[in-house]
Amino acid sequence: MSDIGQSAARVTRSPAFKFFLIAFLIVLLLVPLFMVVGLVMEREGRSRDVIREVGRTWGGMQQITGPYLVVPYSVRIETQEGDKVVQRVVERRAVFLPDELLVSGDAKSGLLHRSIFDVNVYTAALSITGRFSVPDVSDVDPNAIAVRWKDATFALALNDVAGLKEAATLALNRRDRLPFQPSIGVPVSNMNGIHSKIGTAPSVVSPDGTLQAFSFEAELHFTGSLSLNFAPAARETRVEITSDWPHPSFGGAFLPVERDVRAEGFSAKWRIPHLARSVPHSWSLTEHGLDRFLNAQFGVTFYQPVDFYGLVTRAVKYGILFLAAGFMGVFVLELISKGRVHPVQYIFVGLAMVFFYVLLLSLAEHLGFTRAYAIASLATGGMLSLYVGKALHSLRSGVLMAALFSALYGLLYLILRLEDYALLAGALLGFTALTGLMFATLHIDWSGLGGLTAEEGKAEVPYGGGQTT
Repeated sequence: MSDIGQSAARVTRSPAFKFFLIAFLIVLLLVPLFMVVGLVMEREGRSRDVIREVGRTWGGMQQITGPYLVVPYSVRIETQEGDKVVQRVVERRAVFLPDELLVSGDAKSGLLHRSIFDVNVYTAALSITGRFSVPDVSDVDPNAIAVRWKDATFALALNDVAGLKEAATLALNRRDRLPFQPSIGVPVSNMNGIHSKIGTAPSVVSPDGTLQAFSFEAELHFTGSLSLNFAPAARETRVEITSDWPHPSFGGAFLPVERDVRAEGFSAKWRIPHLARSVPHSWSLTEHGLDRFLNAQFGVTFYQPVDFYGLVTRAVKYGILFLAAGFMGVFVLELISKGRVHPVQYIFVGLAMVFFYVLLLSLAEHLGFTRAYAIASLATGGMLSLYVGKALHSLRSGVLMAALFSALYGLLYLILRLEDYALLAGALLGFTALTGLMFATLHIDWSGLGGLTAEEGKAEVPYGGGQTT
C-alpha cells in the first residue's frame, strides 16, 4: 500500500473521523425527527377535529354573556339630498346592563369517547338572578324623540344554543313568568342566544307606560365541552360554580376570589365590580354591538392534566440531545471494547431512537402517556442494548448501554414532568453529558491509531468484531 493509501486508511480509521461521521449522522437523522413532529401535529389536529365534531352534537365551549336590556327608540336626523335638507326618523336601540347579577349552579362532568379520543364534557344547571334599575334612554342618546317600551327585550347570549336541553323561562319581580324565544332578539347582532319580550309584563310596566326597576330569575340547563365562561355584565357580578371535575383550570380576565379544589371536585366564586371592566353601563347599538365583553370573559376549563400530545412534542424537542447521547455512548463503548460499529449500524441505532417517539405517540392514544412511556422506553432501550451488545460481541457493552438508556429515558420523563423547571433540567443534563463525554475520551488518540503500521492496519479488527467479554 502506498504512503497516501496508508494515510487515508489511518484517517478513516481514526476516532476523530468516526466522531465527525457520527455528528453528520445525527444531523441526517433530524429529517425523520422532524417527520415525527409533523405526525404529532397531524394527530393533534385530528383530536381537535373530534372535539369540534363533539361540540356540534353535544355542545361546544359555552360562554354566558349578559343579560342585556335592549330598548328601541327613534331619533330625527337630517340628511343632505341635492339642494335640500331632508329630515328622517331613524330607529336605534339602547342597551342597558343590570345593577346586580348572580350566576350560581353546578356542572356535572363526563367523558365522551369518539374513535380513539376522549372529550371532556359537562351538563350545567345554572340559576341567573339579578336586578335592573330604571332605564333612562336619554343617558344613551339625548336626541331620542320616542321610546318603544313595549318592545323592550331581555337578551341573554349563549355561545352554543344547541346545548340547551330544557325550555327556559324568565321570572320578573317573582310574579310574571315569560318564555324565552330563539335568537338573541337583536337584528344587528350576530351573537347566539335567547330573548324574551318584557315590555308588556304587568310587573315591569309603570303607569305611564315606561319600564320601572325589576328583578329577574332564569334557570338554564345546557350541555357543553371543555370550558364554561362568563362575562362581568353587571355593576356587581357574582358567579358561584361547583363541579365534580377534579382538575379545573381557572382563567380569563378574572380569577376566583375563593376556590376549593379536591379529588371529589371543585367550587369557585368570583366577585367583579363594574370598575374592573372597560365596558360602560349603557350604550347605543349604533356605536357598539353586544360583543363588548370579548376581552373580559372569565371562567373554568375542564382541564385534562395529561396532554400527551404536548408531552410528546416536548419529548421530541429533546430528540437531538438524546440522539447525541445515545451515539456517544455507542462510540465510547466502541473505543473501550476494541470493537467496530459500522456507520450503517449507527443509523439503525438512530432510527430506533427516533421510532421511540412514534411508538410513544401511538401507545399514548390508547393507554395514556405514563404507561405508553414505560412500554416504549423499555422496548426501545432493551432492543438497542441487545443490538449494541451483539454488534460489539460484548455482554458488558450491552449492560452498559441498558444502564445508559435507562438513565436517558428516566431523565427525559423527569424533565417532562417538571414543567416549570424543564429548561433548567435539560440544560443540566446536557452539561453533565458533555462533561462525562469529555473526560471519558480524554486519553483517546483522536488523530490516528497510535502510529499503526501497514501490517498492523491489515490485522485490525473488522466492523462487528471485538473481544468477547
